[in-house]
Parts: sequence; structure tokens; C-alpha cells
Amino acid sequence: MPSLFCMRCKSLTPPDSVRCRVCGAPIGEVEGKQHCLTDITFSEKKEEKKIILPKDRLAAPYFPYEPRESQMDIVKDITVTLASSDHIVMESGTGTGKTICALAGALHHAKMKGKKIIYLTRTISQSDQVMKELRAISEIKQISGMTLTGRKKACPLLRTMAGYEDIPPHVLANLCEEKKAKSLAGGGGGCKYYDRVKSFVTRVDSFCREKFPTSDELDGFCESSNVCPYEVKKMLIQGMDVIVAPYVHILSEDIRSNLLAHMKCDDENILLIVDEAHNLIPAAREQGSFSISIKDLDAAMEELTSLKDPFIFKEIKAGEFVGFLRAVIKSIANEKITLGKSEALIDHDHVESVLKKKYSMNSADMLSAVNKMIDIGETRTEYLLDQGVHKLSELFILGVSMKDWISSDEGQFIKTIRADKDGEVLCASCIDPSDITMFIRSLKGSVHMSGTLQPLDQYVRTMGLPKTTAMRVYPTPFPPENRSVIYVNDVTTKYEDLKREGMTERIARHIVTLCNAIQKNTLVFFPSYGMMAKMRPMLERSIDKRMYWEESGHQRKTMNSLDQFRKGRDGVFFTVMGGSIAEGIDFPGDELSFAIIVGIPYPPPTLESKAMTDLFDKKYGTGLGWAYVSEVPAVRKIKQAAGRLIRTETDRGMAVILDSRASRYATQLDAKPSKDPVGDAVRFFSNE
Repeated sequence: MPSLFCMRCKSLTPPDSVRCRVCGAPIGEVEGKQHCLTDITFSEKKEEKKIILPKDRLAAPYFPYEPRESQMDIVKDITVTLASSDHIVMESGTGTGKTICALAGALHHAKMKGKKIIYLTRTISQSDQVMKELRAISEIKQISGMTLTGRKKACPLLRTMAGYEDIPPHVLANLCEEKKAKSLAGGGGGCKYYDRVKSFVTRVDSFCREKFPTSDELDGFCESSNVCPYEVKKMLIQGMDVIVAPYVHILSEDIRSNLLAHMKCDDENILLIVDEAHNLIPAAREQGSFSISIKDLDAAMEELTSLKDPFIFKEIKAGEFVGFLRAVIKSIANEKITLGKSEALIDHDHVESVLKKKYSMNSADMLSAVNKMIDIGETRTEYLLDQGVHKLSELFILGVSMKDWISSDEGQFIKTIRADKDGEVLCASCIDPSDITMFIRSLKGSVHMSGTLQPLDQYVRTMGLPKTTAMRVYPTPFPPENRSVIYVNDVTTKYEDLKREGMTERIARHIVTLCNAIQKNTLVFFPSYGMMAKMRPMLERSIDKRMYWEESGHQRKTMNSLDQFRKGRDGVFFTVMGGSIAEGIDFPGDELSFAIIVGIPYPPPTLESKAMTDLFDKKYGTGLGWAYVSEVPAVRKIKQAAGRLIRTETDRGMAVILDSRASRYATQLDAKPSKDPVGDAVRFFSNE
């Protein structure tokens, strides 16, 4: 089924629309072009699909559209690679239809081999797109699919509790199990939403197979019938061909085990698709990292006053142990963190060594003491739940963190001590998530894709994928003349140069003259919130347009400003590279035409990045560490920012990079130098 582009305003229109959703033009004034299904309502009559040539149908029986250039190549490459039980890593440019190609190729293989597909996404909006494409495929093939979310988002009963957003997942799970047990026992105090699951599961299954609802649509349908979405999904996923889920459903061993158990699958029966794969390794590192703060210790100490300070090892009481640990952290901070610094590297076993010496313990004794803390904390948590207090025991939280701390592998973690306004913190940062990604490497076939994944060999190496992994790059099918990227050589955001007199003012003048000269919706990307805040007064005084700002820590305010910006056609929105606006939001048509990218967004130097650089230098060769840790992410962020401009065949957009260092990456960015960026921008848009 082709999507439609309005002949009047050139915006993308849902296939079954009577009028253009942007300008209101009648359906007779639209032009058919294949793109993707968007915003189909369940009540609308479906139009007849275009017939695909038999040769294409044989090569891609699950591809529901008239194919574009290179789309059949993508589907074929995926199918052939999976048939060999290999992995494929691909960069697919804007407009190539990564989602539909990945689904078509993976379904072709999975259906023949009796496998289930797990499609990992980073955001809800990406999962919604998968469901829309599955809905299109269902018009030509019998398939099924469902989106999963966590208990906190899906459970309607928990959302009725005050402050449920702050309740830890373990507590939510315990609460849920307790309510379910009461329902099964037939007594009072159960869950009314769980009570109706079995009687309504067939109805929900039919709804999913017929409508392919998004996550919110499915949750809304279940709640309208007083049925628990979370529980009914657990019952239905066994029969689904495609399960769409957040990264954590695979990266977390506990969540993954539960998912596969409910699917009744093992790794032999799983085919994995990773969307926006460049985010997977950072997500895995985040999943593996943890900390122990002075605030955690103080909370545990306070809780112990009501537990009569139990013994955890021989004659050692929990309160004494936690109190001494607190003193150790304070002492390390005073010794290691020098004036003007906020963090310091510590030896991997420094904390444990001090504790062992104090209490004459060996490693087994230390682990025994920590496990005792966890046991006491679990008992305390059960008591709190019985009393209607929806929280984990502070001693349990501390015990789990301590166990992780003493069992962490030196080659995979860097340990630091940090200090800020909230006190001192022990941090264990995961620099090598190979254990976390081990499951993915063990699969017999997976698809990893992104619009900005190069260099592909770096991704393959850091993921630890086998040497047989296929690596492919597919270009965007959109006309190259619709896009322009230029850079200027007279400014830079390099730290040493920014301290030179006049550099900040010169960058600001570039931003002002470019914004005032181009009468288009414009995004200005800064490398950091600090630089954006510093320049804000200068820009607000001189730019003669409606201005909008991303507000760090105020997501709702930011999104309201973004909505207002998108409704207009001559505003300026100021944001930061690498954030949700730079990567996760589409701006079709005239919602965005011009981008100003301030500087090269190299990540700030930290002890963690230094450790990762050293690790990669050792593993892959001197110099590659800095490239992998700093250079590649910076170029990727610029590509993501510039990629906001062109999302459809008729979009035109231009990006200006305000940093001379862009010359190093001119080929990768397809960028050209400019001595007159304002003139070049005016000439580009005058040719529309």
C-alpha cells in the first residue's frame, strides 16, 4: 500500500486519508509514492494495494510495497545472511526504509525456520513504526506481532497508587504477585484487572492480529475492558511472530530469561533485529554500571535503627559494618580528590582490602557478610509490603550494590570516587560490556541497523560479533541536490581556542546572521548545555525570530516548545547534539529546513573515557581508542543532526557546521568548505 505525498504542500499523508493532514487538500490532489504506513485509523476503509512484480514477490514475499531502488538488495542481503546463520550489520541511509526491509527479510527466514523475531527499539515511537509496518505486511501475508513495555507503564492497577513512578521494579513485581495470589485464592484484596485476563485473552488476541495496535493503543484497548495489558501480553507472546521490545528486554539477564520463558523459546529459536544499533553498546554499558553513595549508606544506617542492628558475620553487626564503610568512602575521597577535581580513579580492590583488614576477613567471608545483608533486606522488604509501604529495604539495595562491587571484573569496570553537592559516591562504570552482549553474539543470526553506524568494523569489534558478520552500507535514494552540508574555517569550539578573545562572539555572529537571513524553520545544535546557556543572552538580543529552547531537566516544557516550533515555519529551536531532538524526532516537510551545528561534539574527557581509550588501544591498536571513544561518536552526532533535514523525497535542507575541524571529516559528512555561508544558504533555498 503506497503512502501519499500532497501535491499542494508536499507533506506525507496517510494512505487512506480523505484530505491532507497538513494543508487540507482533497485526496484528488495527492500523488502516490511508496514510503511507510503512518497514522492509519482502524475505522478507515483500506485502499487496494499496488501489485508487486512477481520476480520481486518471489525474492521478498513479505515486502508489501512497490519497491524502491536498493530495497530489494537490502531484503536479499538480510535473507541470505540469516540463511547462513550469520549476523548482518548495516548502515542504511534516510529513506531506504530500514524497518520494512528488515522485517521483510527477517520474516522470510523466520517463517521458513520456525523462529520468532525480537525487534529491539530505543523509543516507543520507533516501536509504533514497527507495528504500522507489520500491519502493512499483514495485507499480503498472515503474520502477527505485539509491542512489549515494562510493568510500570502497562499495569493499570499500579498507576492508581500515589507516587508509583518512584516505586522500584522489584517492589512493583512483588506487589503484582501478591495481588495475583489473592485473586487466585478467590479472596478479597486481589486485582480486578488480572481477574478478567483469562476470559478476555481471546478477544485481545483477535484485536492484536486484526489491528496491529501500537503500544498505547493496545494498553488502551485492554484498560477499556478492565483487563491488565501486562498480564495479557505475557499470555499472548508465545503465539506472536514478532515481539517488539526495548533494549533492556535483552540486555538484562533477568528480564531476558522471563521473556524467553513466556515465549517458550531458547536462543536457537530467536532471530534478533536491533534498531538504531549505534545506541546498543552505550545502553549495555549503562545497564552494567552502578554506584554506592553516602546517601545510600545513611539510608541503610537509619533503617538499621528499627532492625535492632543484626549481626551479619560472627560478632560484626550491620550498623558497625555500614558505618565503617561510610568512613572508608569519606577517607578515600579526602585522599584522592584534589583541589579543582570532582572525581578520582581508585584501585579495583581498594575498598574491599580496607574492609577485609579491619575485620580480618577473606573474600569468602566478605561475600558471606554481604549476602547476609541481602537476606535481612529481603525480609525487611516483605515486611514493608505487608505494611503497605511500597519500597525496597535500604539494606537490601546496599547489599546488592556491594555484592556487584566486590564481584565486578577488573577488565570490564573502572572504579572511581566522585564528590558533588549531594556527597561522595563510589562508581563502577562498565567500559567493556562484552558479558552483557554475550547473548546477542551467541545467536545464530541477527540484524543490526542504523542510519549512522559507520565505521561498521568498529561496531562489529566492540560487539564481539564473529568475523563472518556481513557489513553493508546502503545510500539514501533521495536526490543529492536536495541536501547541502557546508562548514566554515574561521571558528572552532576547541577548548584552547574558545579561550581566545572574540571566538565566542564570532560564533554567535555566525548564528545570528544565518538565522536572520534564512526564512525557514531552523535548528541550532550546540555541543553542550553550558555553551548554549553562555550564548543565549547574545542570541536573544540579536535574532529577529521566534526562539525556542531545550530546557535541561524540564522535558515537558521542552516538548511544549518543540510543538510550537513545528507548527510555525520561521522559528529557531536551540538544542544540544546527541539528545532526543537531534536523533529521535522526525521533522517532515517544512517543519525543518535549516540546521546550524555549532562545533564538533567530542565527548568531554573523563576517567571513564580515558580507561575505554586505553582498553581499545590495547585490544585494537594504538590510536584506535581515541577514534572509537571520541571521534566516531562525535561524527555520528553530526550525521544524526543533519539527518533531521531530509526525511521524504520532496524535503530540501541545508546544514552549516561552525567549526574548522569539520574539514577532517568532510568525506564522511559529504561537506564542503564555505567562505560565505550566508550567501551559500540564500542561494540554496532560492533554487526551490
